[in-house]
Amino acid sequence: MVCKNFKCFLTFLTISIFILTSGCASQNPELKKQSQVKYDIGVMYLNKGDFSNAILNLSTAQRFNSKDPYIYNALGLSYYGENMLDQAENAYKKAIALKKDFSDAHNNLGVLYLHESKWDSAIKQFKETLKNPLYMSPQIAWVNLGWAYYKKGNLEQSKGAYMNALNIATDMPAAHNNLGLVYLKENKLKRAEEEFKTAIHYFAGYSEAYLYLGIVYMREHNDAEAKKQFEAVLKLAPDSTFSEDARRYLKIIK
Repeated sequence: MVCKNFKCFLTFLTISIFILTSGCASQNPELKKQSQVKYDIGVMYLNKGDFSNAILNLSTAQRFNSKDPYIYNALGLSYYGENMLDQAENAYKKAIALKKDFSDAHNNLGVLYLHESKWDSAIKQFKETLKNPLYMSPQIAWVNLGWAYYKKGNLEQSKGAYMNALNIATDMPAAHNNLGLVYLKENKLKRAEEEFKTAIHYFAGYSEAYLYLGIVYMREHNDAEAKKQFEAVLKLAPDSTFSEDARRYLKIIK
């Protein structure tokens, strides 16, 4: 799945947060009860990363209650986890059709579009997410919006989005890391260094931030410090793509 490295975020679910209320199932207490049970079980599997069983149970919940947006959002996350992107997109869109201010579904659809490199479509969804003043995690959408702008090459807008995220949650490592990437792109090395260090301060296991901090030191001709950062990446994430890059840079230093 995408977003494992804190560049962008899906909005996940906690079991039993939502009580399913809409649709014809509300006219049949037994169907409503069965839908809720299957939803809870599906979300439990989703949170465990067992997407196939999540889909199985959530699909049953949807059959019992075909008008509840939360079921479709959870289905979208589950399909996304199985890399069934068309099905995920349709599920998110159905959730939004049933609840137009469903910020989580807008955010998750935006992340799917990021995965597909559809930057403008992603930006539209994150902006929709942020329209809802009751959305509990706007910093997530700001970070995602910042990443979409970054990938599109709009660095000033990307920077602004990350600043907005940090105004809400100053201790958010992803916002600091991604802001560091913007400064690195602009060759503002001292500012990039500060952001990567801050990201590591808030999340000591942030292998990506160590990698880019090492790159900053390389550009500053501080090979000794760069080597320390690349070695930290190898220790923290030896089997990741970041470790492959770290090994390559270590060979250059040596």
